[in-house]
Amino acid sequence: METMELSPAGGVSRATRVRKQVYELDLRDLSTFPVWEFRLDPEGEEGWDESTVRPYTAPGPLDPTDRMFIVRAIFTLADGSRMRGYFTPPFRDDASIGTLQPIIVTGRGQVRLWCGTTAPGSKRLAQSYELLRKDARRVFPVEFESEVELVSGLARYSVPGFLVLEDFQTRRTRIVM
Repeated sequence: METMELSPAGGVSRATRVRKQVYELDLRDLSTFPVWEFRLDPEGEEGWDESTVRPYTAPGPLDPTDRMFIVRAIFTLADGSRMRGYFTPPFRDDASIGTLQPIIVTGRGQVRLWCGTTAPGSKRLAQSYELLRKDARRVFPVEFESEVELVSGLARYSVPGFLVLEDFQTRRTRIVM
């Protein structure tokens, strides 16, 4: 990872070239930078797309209406253990799970708690539990909260299991474990 340069306004300098795919973020990335922003590079460099993030720094509480971010979070599992990860902070009062898309990051990989419209199969579920080194009883429900101050205040949520979107109209979800 390259060294960051901060601009006088507190944001990330244009000269900075730290970019990663959001699904490649690891614990070191989250420890170094608690906020990452989704930004397509105006120069259109190859390999940067809608999944590309870069570190973001600015003074004061984060305003998620500025653009799309992910923020570092603490996840408390059913057995009381705590893990790090991230989620997308809500904006315009939309704190649905499809907006938040919480992800636990382990030293071995990421575990997505929001599955979108595709239910995880038994192999993916087994891999997720292996990454967490726990079974469903010790994982769910999971509570998570932002480690980043947001303009909207405290951001604390709960997830009862891996969630799958069942109906776009009603936003009805189904729990998979």
